Amino acid sequence: MLLGILSAGLGAITAAMGADEPSLIERGQYISHLADCVACHTRTGGTPFAGGLPIRTPFGTVTSTNITPDLDTGIGGWSDEDFYRAVSDGIGRHGEYLYPAMSFTSFTKMTRSDVLAIKVYLFSLKPVHAPRVPNNMAFPFDMRWTLFAWRALFFHAGVYQPDPKRSAEWNRGAYLVEGAGHCGECHSPRNILEGTETQNSLAGGKFGKWLAPNISADPRWGIGDKSVNDLVTFLKTGSQKTEGVAFGPMAEVVHDSLHYVSTADLQAIAVFLKAGPERAPSVPDQVASRGELQHGQKLYLDNCAKCHQDKGQGSPGIVPNLADNAAITSAQPDDLIDAVLSGLHGSSPGTMPMPSFARALSDQDVADIANYVRSDWGNHAPTNATPALVASLRGKAAIGQK
Repeated sequence: MLLGILSAGLGAITAAMGADEPSLIERGQYISHLADCVACHTRTGGTPFAGGLPIRTPFGTVTSTNITPDLDTGIGGWSDEDFYRAVSDGIGRHGEYLYPAMSFTSFTKMTRSDVLAIKVYLFSLKPVHAPRVPNNMAFPFDMRWTLFAWRALFFHAGVYQPDPKRSAEWNRGAYLVEGAGHCGECHSPRNILEGTETQNSLAGGKFGKWLAPNISADPRWGIGDKSVNDLVTFLKTGSQKTEGVAFGPMAEVVHDSLHYVSTADLQAIAVFLKAGPERAPSVPDQVASRGELQHGQKLYLDNCAKCHQDKGQGSPGIVPNLADNAAITSAQPDDLIDAVLSGLHGSSPGTMPMPSFARALSDQDVADIANYVRSDWGNHAPTNATPALVASLRGKAAIGQK
């Protein structure tokens, strides 16, 4: 009882301190946007930050925690040290290892003051009573002590140290990309143990059914040939002519996180990415025949050209262009195929949603359209969409009504 009263008192004091410092609350809210905390700590249809989102991994499902200041089911009784250790070291309040579905491998680069500013913001929120849904991890990964070996291999603790040879803007971009923004968590390939392949950081990665594209400085497969202004526009709005339209998890990142980030910080991110190493993937061979490409062209004209226009130019602000669009010409066609199968919501007010074509087109049809679109109008992506790939993605697609 006494411990409960003391915990309640500490929580109230922390919350009161935050309430007396609106600038610190605002700073914490801004940093929480940078870190996109709400995305993982909010289940579909749930209260923001109350947890409950199932995060699927190759080793089982981790359910996100309630990080509102509720004393019983949230973090209301957590000290500053409890919170900092969880975010920066991946150690829970009771000394347990946290699963790396929590991006502490990146957040460790954040300063203590930035991490604790998030805590002040979270403690300013209304407490939500939301008991945690248990994890469902496969044996032996359900035993947290097994994470000791994983951490020894793949976790390197330490706050980001600025490079004195680089500009303040570049260092700010590095801090955001590698720390709070944790871009490499999705945009880097992972090994069989789900550790990030640091030697190929930002070269593109798999996120569920989605492919997070290459955002290295490579001029063909990455963002090296894009201007800083174009990248800032895409990050801020989720749409830019040569970058295409953000969809899937990236659309959520724009909506929940990057939309709130200052232009100066977005510019720093772009400057850092463009100055980084070039990571070129091994380019697969062309597999589509001339006849398949001709069939794809006919299907495109019959099904797609009404909105995207005969030569893929689209309608600015309403329908995205497919010609000269990085989202279309990435090394792998998975995201394009999923867009055809699942359809897309409008990414911003005024944009036209795209219906699902899953019921109207066969696996071969979808592959032929994808290969045609990726290789015409000046697009030079490999024609490596196959019926087998479409079939595998069809089983994961969120198929709507055409």
